[in-house]
Amino acid sequence: MKLYQIDSFTKAKFKGNPAGVCILEERLNKDQMQAIASEMNLSETAFIEKKGERYGLRWFTPASEVPLCGHATLASAFVLFNEGFHSKNESIFFDTLSGELMVNINSEGALSMDFPGKVPVAYTGNHLDLIRQEFGESIQEILEVPNELIVILESSEAVKNADPSSDVIAKLSKYGVMISGWDHSGQYDFVSRYFGPNLGIKEDPVTGFIHTILSPYWAKMKDQQSFKCYQASERGGELSTEVKGNRVILNGNAVKIFETDLSLD
Repeated sequence: MKLYQIDSFTKAKFKGNPAGVCILEERLNKDQMQAIASEMNLSETAFIEKKGERYGLRWFTPASEVPLCGHATLASAFVLFNEGFHSKNESIFFDTLSGELMVNINSEGALSMDFPGKVPVAYTGNHLDLIRQEFGESIQEILEVPNELIVILESSEAVKNADPSSDVIAKLSKYGVMISGWDHSGQYDFVSRYFGPNLGIKEDPVTGFIHTILSPYWAKMKDQQSFKCYQASERGGELSTEVKGNRVILNGNAVKIFETDLSLD
């Protein structure tokens, strides 16, 4: 089978978030896909199965399968469009654990992904003291969606300066913790970071799915629908988003790092 490594949410190699993309020639079981993802040791590896005019898509971290992944979806569409698997003039439809996802190439040449949005609600868990211990006086709000914690900080600088303990983060949420703050410099609209030690990811370089949660939140707070976003990891990455009802459009670029043939024999 063909195996690619793609850097997502960037126009430059070795930036953004690297993802593995496997084009399946025959069906693999879950243990085989997990083994490949663990071997790749990237935040996510995607597995694409052609189904007529559509594609099945699954995502695995080094530790487990996840229900939604933005950067590996971007990487998957990039491979299909640019390696001759799918016409650049036609939208790609993926069938996933999060329902149908559509990706096309927009007028600026970036990939545009149509994802379900999710509005976070006030946190009701039992770890308020731990959260305050880790993020201090810069906390503005503490929110949640199933399996994820969201901490809103006072500024993008507070987001960039945060240095939470992975041991503590692992106690706060089943999957991970996202932090975000408004960027008062005007360079971006909001800045974020994502920590997922329970998924085998100490800090994710750029995380598409958190923007399907943070964009509806900031849309409500700022009364605007479109955002320029930055994820302030060590590698860093940029994307733009637009809230459309209960959907969020994620726009980003990608570059190929390598391709190879993978045999399980």
